[in-house]
Amino acid sequence: MDTQTIEKLLTLSQIQLEEADRDALAKELDKILAFIEDMQSIDTENILPLAHPVDIDQPMREDKAVLEINRTVFQDVAPNVQDGYYIVPKVITAR
Repeated sequence: MDTQTIEKLLTLSQIQLEEADRDALAKELDKILAFIEDMQSIDTENILPLAHPVDIDQPMREDKAVLEINRTVFQDVAPNVQDGYYIVPKVITAR
């Protein structure tokens, strides 16, 4: 990858690098681009696309509404509860 392209990428990404790091980046980007070219050369003509790398059925739970929430289960583990509300430290102050 040429210096001009590296400079443009650094400007667009708003990254500042030392000259030695720029050279290392150029070498790494060249490796990535070469790998992509290798992948592009693979014949995938008769290969069907995958929705997932492992071809298994995903068990799903029944999608049904639950009307009752047992509040005490959750509030028993909360550090501070009062009258059914969670009490948290004040994070916004008035000026």
